[in-house]
Amino acid sequence: MIYLELWRVLWRWRREFTAHEFMSTFSPPAPYKMLHDMVKHGLLRKDGRGKYNVASPDEVAENKSGIEESYEVLKEANLKYALTDEDAVFLWTKGGYNVGRFFGRYPIHIDIRKEDVKSWMRFFERKGLKYAFKDKPTKETWFGVFYCLHPNLRVKSVEVDGFSVLPLEDTVKFCRENIYTYNPALEMLTSMSK
Repeated sequence: MIYLELWRVLWRWRREFTAHEFMSTFSPPAPYKMLHDMVKHGLLRKDGRGKYNVASPDEVAENKSGIEESYEVLKEANLKYALTDEDAVFLWTKGGYNVGRFFGRYPIHIDIRKEDVKSWMRFFERKGLKYAFKDKPTKETWFGVFYCLHPNLRVKSVEVDGFSVLPLEDTVKFCRENIYTYNPALEMLTSMSK
């Protein structure tokens, strides 16, 4: 069960509970890790030793609005980039297809030029934003919004709704390479490319 689904269940179950009540009712395999992760995701608040409050839908929605701002900040970098992978699909489908993430763990995938890696790192560090590199192991589990950087020799991009995005034909190719996840999006994108 993903954390957002569990949050919905908890919201209907009880607004306040103890760790013991949670364990005896749900019997999860790693209860303390789940509770810890849900606090980090903004779905729960810890109130004292072993006591939790479920975040309200308004609080959860407030966390979600930070995602939009996280896309907008890319425009301030003045560096070449292209939203890629699931973000390219997300932009090309006008938000109609978004998989593999939610506001509690929301990577934003961007292609960047290898020559700009240090500039991007300085930009994100100056802004206090988290970033990681694609296919490089990290020492921690990432929560919230973070940027997944894809360094390349060259960055192909077009403008979609004010953002630099991987061209449509490359986005369609990505969907075909990941057909089991992106088949519904592929149908949407294929009709757009005709």
